[in-house]
Amino acid sequence: MIITKEQFEQIVSSATNSTSEVFDMISPHLQDVELQLRNELLGDTADNMDKVPGLEACVMKLICLRTYAEQIPQLDLVLTPTGFGVVSNQNLAPASADRVKNLLQQVVNAYEDTYDRCLEMLVGTDWADTALARVNIPNLIYTARQLKLYADFPSADVHRSKLIEFRTRMYQAEEKIMQHVSAEFFEHMLEQARHNAFTKEESAMADYMCKFIGFCIAKNWSAAKSMLERIENYAESKVEVFVSYKDSAAYKVKHFETYQNEKGDSTYFFG
Repeated sequence: MIITKEQFEQIVSSATNSTSEVFDMISPHLQDVELQLRNELLGDTADNMDKVPGLEACVMKLICLRTYAEQIPQLDLVLTPTGFGVVSNQNLAPASADRVKNLLQQVVNAYEDTYDRCLEMLVGTDWADTALARVNIPNLIYTARQLKLYADFPSADVHRSKLIEFRTRMYQAEEKIMQHVSAEFFEHMLEQARHNAFTKEESAMADYMCKFIGFCIAKNWSAAKSMLERIENYAESKVEVFVSYKDSAAYKVKHFETYQNEKGDSTYFFG
């Protein structure tokens, strides 16, 4: 992907400068970041981004933001009327550490939000069948937007790093769900999420599951217990629709009926 100075500065407005100093120092690293994103997120989809409307522009933004974020600590930045530039002579004072720290956080936040946006574009495409889809969507809550919605964070400042922070707690909550409605059914729900293919009933179930996970993240245990009961009851009420649950070993164990020794049976045993 060829990224020009104009495109870079349109995406990273804080790096806008009358000269090309910042871009000249950043540009050698753009290709490295592009390769990293291919390995971490895109896979072979990187060769066919035009098939997903808006994805190429989103990935370009991702590359620019990540490259800038990675290089900010190495740049001797100065605050100019048009943005941050590079200190080029001894008469220019570097920007304060706080300003640079705030700049870095803003860029990282924008990068994380853009990463989530790329994920939302990729679900439901051929990418959903890849190993990278399973790596990037290992949980039903897989974007910061979902985390804020279901964990009821009061702050608007919720980004992907917060999602990763709570990943262990999400796995623990999902394990509890699997104990009640089977690992097979939960894995089916994850696959449906990656393919953006929920049925009406599955969409309702996904909402219940995400609410349970959110309650566990927030440590609202009484609400979590009630929601887990709703998940199990709903699975039972829609068992003919939730085939992967009905076919699971967990369901068979739960509904196992001990053998009744009836006289009409061909294997009747005299008692």
